[in-house]
Amino acid sequence: MVGTVIWRATGDHAATEDLAQETFLRAFRGLPRFDGRAKLSTWIYTIAHRVAIDHLRQAGRWRETGMDDAGANALDSVSADDLGPEAAVEQEELAQLVRGQLAELPDKYRLPLVYAAIDGLDHDAIGAALGVPPGTVKTLVFRGKQMLKARVMAVLRTRCLV
Repeated sequence: MVGTVIWRATGDHAATEDLAQETFLRAFRGLPRFDGRAKLSTWIYTIAHRVAIDHLRQAGRWRETGMDDAGANALDSVSADDLGPEAAVEQEELAQLVRGQLAELPDKYRLPLVYAAIDGLDHDAIGAALGVPPGTVKTLVFRGKQMLKARVMAVLRTRCLV
């Protein structure tokens, strides 16, 4: 879970292990301050997200892109074996298009959308990780979906005209 959170936020495979280790060190050091009423997984998830964001800020690349193949399994819901060859190719092209456009969304919208739609986290957990109220998360996810749909539709329209 920690590695996934870090990788989705940074897109940096090389740094994921080091940042995961930093996450667990921070969690261990902060254990006396852990509020037992909260879920441990949400607390660690929040630490992992903050470690990833700190890494991006230190590297000077609090970025707007870079998810590569993140969430490929979630986007590819139908097996290629269930489709004919042409349909399988079309589905893969569409999945690549969606992944590419998702990667280009601003982090403000991309991260909550990925955490909700691909990682399956609830709005409370996402809000805790991002430090925003659950209602704000709901709004960010909704707007992220709208932006993603608009981007994908624009590319599809362009392809149909060419």
